[in-house]
Amino acid sequence: MRKEQEGNFNMQHTTPITIEHIVVESNQPYEKVVGALEARLGPAQDWAAIGQQAAAAHASWEQFTQEVEAHIGTSGLALWYKFEHSFLFSLVGKTSRAIQYSIGNPLLAIQMTKHQPEAALYAPLHLVVYEDEEGKTFAAYDSFISLLAQYQREEITQVARVVEQKLEALVAEVTAEGRADRLTDISGGRDASE
Repeated sequence: MRKEQEGNFNMQHTTPITIEHIVVESNQPYEKVVGALEARLGPAQDWAAIGQQAAAAHASWEQFTQEVEAHIGTSGLALWYKFEHSFLFSLVGKTSRAIQYSIGNPLLAIQMTKHQPEAALYAPLHLVVYEDEEGKTFAAYDSFISLLAQYQREEITQVARVVEQKLEALVAEVTAEGRADRLTDISGGRDASE
């Protein structure tokens, strides 16, 4: 169901989507999961600077691809950004720890965004590794395929499958074959209170 509104000069489309949310419990300690994840992603890069330098040098697509591949981790994905939430928990008296990661692969992202620029909303994707109050470690993310299914473009879905396979393999490796629970958001969207 699409909701359309026309105003003065703006038109807004609202499309409810169903998101599969995956939580993997690890039998490994938080530090080990975080260390293994970051080792497989490699250090964060300034992807905008890499792209701007390639454009300024009039690099070919092949040259740009080689430059990007030199910075991609062994997982086939790279770290774009990480945000440490643990200090926020400590400010409210919690002992939990969490790091949110933005990860992806620019060579895969462009294969989607060239067909639908709006897909850039989801690339890079987000993953959180957290430790709860009992000391259990988890990795959580939203299914990349379910996020991009709204575009109903086979070209995008094919790339989303590749990205999700890389992500699933990465999470399985770093959590030491943890247990995955797929939680599907059947409300058609996210509730900010969750």
